[in-house]
Amino acid sequence: MNFTNIFSLYGKKALITGGAGYFGKLFVKGLLDFKIDEVIIVEKPGTGYEVRDALLKEFSGRISWYEVDLYDCQVTDITYDTILSEHKGINILINNAFEFSPRTGFTADRSGIFETAMHEQLQFSFESGVWWAFQAIQKFGLEMKNQGAGSIINIASPMGVRAASPKQYEGFEHAPNPPGYGIAKAGLLALTRYSATFLAPVRTNALSPGAIPNLSEEHHRAGKSYNDGFLDHLAERMALGRNGRPEELVVPLIFLASDASSYVTGHNLMVEGGWTIHL
Repeated sequence: MNFTNIFSLYGKKALITGGAGYFGKLFVKGLLDFKIDEVIIVEKPGTGYEVRDALLKEFSGRISWYEVDLYDCQVTDITYDTILSEHKGINILINNAFEFSPRTGFTADRSGIFETAMHEQLQFSFESGVWWAFQAIQKFGLEMKNQGAGSIINIASPMGVRAASPKQYEGFEHAPNPPGYGIAKAGLLALTRYSATFLAPVRTNALSPGAIPNLSEEHHRAGKSYNDGFLDHLAERMALGRNGRPEELVVPLIFLASDASSYVTGHNLMVEGGWTIHL
């Protein structure tokens, strides 16, 4: 057996939701660098055009772009049917989309924290954190099962496994992650295990990035403040003594997407610098 090409995605097709986002755009670039035939990107209407145009310029003929409001279940279902009819043989699904906004409790005024979180915020967290993935898995995962193989990757979080301590945020402007986020990611991990059981031989795994701050976008609107030493404080919680970089997620994703993980399913791959291994 030749192990040198085991990570190659040659001959495969992937669909990714949120493919123009902070992690998503790097995931797409990584898939293409590892020789995948085609990446189908599903994005929110009116967003990500700069990323789309750059990808089309560099990887012409290997990118397909669809826009849909994933909160609209009926239109999403129609869009997914269209994708299935226009792109035969999709064998990788990456559920990456999630709404980081005041609607899911990420607020600058801390109105989304445990003490004041509202029903609507948890509802939107469930919709974007669990239902979006479920609808895609139901549509594309069942098709993969009919094909006899495939890989589904759900982008989860260490917050779905462990709860952050309130003391982590004491004295800093940075708001704690809202409760709906961890609840949704825990649900996504449960969905990962369920799908791994019921869709076999299709493999379903989760990738959980931890402490990888987004410094390139408007983080203040989501209650995240990085101006008062919070990131240095956070880095002290990591066994590796630093926060992560988004590009460090790409090869773990490729591992789960490729034949390199052919005997791995129902697993949550934590890429978090040792954040959760100690008390």
